[in-house]
Amino acid sequence: MTTDPVVRRAFIHGCITVALALAAVVAGVGAHGSARTVLLAACPLIMLAGAVVAGVRTYRAYQADDRWPVWQALLWFLLTMALLTFMSVGPELFGLTAN
Repeated sequence: MTTDPVVRRAFIHGCITVALALAAVVAGVGAHGSARTVLLAACPLIMLAGAVVAGVRTYRAYQADDRWPVWQALLWFLLTMALLTFMSVGPELFGLTAN
């Protein structure tokens, strides 16, 4: 791991966001009824919220002439993960799966 505090903060932010989203998926798979729907819908929303926060951090770092590409890379990673998780849980949310 690097000793750069900017990279460390971005890494921790990304790990926490992914861990929260995975916890929502695991809890959603084990739940039934409307709790399942809410928890599965929360997964891409958690990723999207993490991406928005990373975008704000990117802008603030850019304005301060700091290392903004680290935060932008995290932004793109979390946006991609939000899209992938939505495509994974979306059919379940909209009832498009065969039961």
